[in-house]
Formats: sequence, structure tokens, C-alpha cells
Amino acid sequence: MYPVDTGLIALFDRSGKANAGHALETAVLHELHRRGAKVNYVHTEGGFEVDFLARGVDGEQTLIQVCAELDNPATLAREVRALQDAACTWPQAALQLITLSAPPAGSVPAGVALYLAADWLLLQESSGAV
Repeated sequence: MYPVDTGLIALFDRSGKANAGHALETAVLHELHRRGAKVNYVHTEGGFEVDFLARGVDGEQTLIQVCAELDNPATLAREVRALQDAACTWPQAALQLITLSAPPAGSVPAGVALYLAADWLLLQESSGAV
């Protein structure tokens, strides 16, 4: 569930956690809609989940994983593995990983575009990024 305002997340989750990951994912979804993309969730045949399959107004497809922190190698591997598995079904889709803080240099494999959330949110539609 994605609220219209990320400030409403606390109404649904009373755990008291910061929910940075949920808030970031919600912000990315709202930005994709603002850019005019049609957005779906992906569950692969391999059992992996990808946050978004975005189809831009130009027809380009992008598989997007959103993760607040990628400092744990296991977390990075999980996020990349899901993107790569989904790429088997959508081979024409670009692969993007959006995060609040970058993982160590060289840890993201070729073919996966890594964006800091602040940079991705500021990208113009004409840059080719959904």
C-alpha cells in the first residue's frame, strides 16, 4: 500500500520504526506516476520480487528496485538477484537500483544502473530514465 503522502505511513505502521525504505519506495512510485509511467509490481517465476516495472510514455521499460541502505552485501545481492531474474522475462527493460546511500564502489554488476535517490528524483524525463 502506498499512501498519497509519505507522512501517512505512520498511520499504517504503528511499530515506531523510521520506515525510510517504505517512504523512499513511495516517493519513487509517486515520481514514476508524475513522469507518466504505467507502473506494475513484478513477481518472477524464480520467486523474486521487483518493486516496479515502469513503462514510460515512450514505451521504454525499466525494472526498478528501491532499497534505503545497501551497505550489507547480502542486501545488495538480494536486490540485484531480483532484477537479474526479472530481466529474463523483460530482456528489453533497463535495470535500476535506487538507494539513499551508495554501496562500495564496484559492487554493482554491469548492466544495473545505480542511482542515489536524490539524483534519480532530479533526473529529467528526457534523460532516458523512466
